[in-house]
Amino acid sequence: MSKRLQKNIALVCMLCLLCAALSGYAAMDMDAPRGQSEEVFYEKVPVFVDGTLQYSGYMIEGVAYIPIRSFCGVLDLGMVVSWDPETSMMTGTAEGVVLTAGQGDAYITVNDRCFYMEKGVVNYQDKLLVSLRVACSAFGIDVDWDAETGAIGLTMADMQLCPGGSGYYDEEDLYWLSRIISAEAKNQSMEGKIGVGNVVLNRVRSGSFPNTVYDVVFDSAHGVQFSPVSLGTIYDEPNEESIAAAKICLEGCDLVGDSLYFVNPEVGVSDWFAESRTFVASVGDHDFYA
Repeated sequence: MSKRLQKNIALVCMLCLLCAALSGYAAMDMDAPRGQSEEVFYEKVPVFVDGTLQYSGYMIEGVAYIPIRSFCGVLDLGMVVSWDPETSMMTGTAEGVVLTAGQGDAYITVNDRCFYMEKGVVNYQDKLLVSLRVACSAFGIDVDWDAETGAIGLTMADMQLCPGGSGYYDEEDLYWLSRIISAEAKNQSMEGKIGVGNVVLNRVRSGSFPNTVYDVVFDSAHGVQFSPVSLGTIYDEPNEESIAAAKICLEGCDLVGDSLYFVNPEVGVSDWFAESRTFVASVGDHDFYA
């Protein structure tokens, strides 16, 4: 190969790298949540902290993401970040703070509280990325996006340590909500689990049902409401993701609107729902109705 040709090839490669740096990256997201695999465009965006440019994030289909290591730097707490290759889990620790995120998980955990992210934890170029807005919400950090420049600004004035889960969640509500979620949707996606939890909490808030999680789960005013109660599986130990789903629901995450009912159309009698209730969504194996 001639030296001129080698130089030309090198020049083309350099131009390609420059264009990628300026405009973003298109990549096959092989670690997309819930087994999805599709081309996703990663647009690099500047992240300002109290007016000073400090980090780079990524805009992924309209959602701002940031590497976990960078977010731990944003907190400015001297966090120690570690990676466990066996569990594909990254953990940031400091006094009063434990933040964990697992590759492909649909949520991050902060001080034993769980926060849902629609696109989940993203693995990109050997970096774990988390939703910037979700992560900031756990610490009261204000997030602002400048549509003209594409820059993201973080305001740290109201930042505070995230209260721990043991003092935030009602113990009995978490206990029974995690068990009904696990019994009804243990083998479904995180979204399917959250949907079941949403229905239970919607009933608690409705005047047509009892007003506690326990009483909703064991409600028998018109016959047993949930089959796991009669089958006894309501007493089985919930799996880890079902506990996380219960916490996410108690954080206020809502995926099925005002739904008060769900049914698996493959095994349940769904004609009554279709004829008398308003269809809201299909999530996993269940159809949800208001």
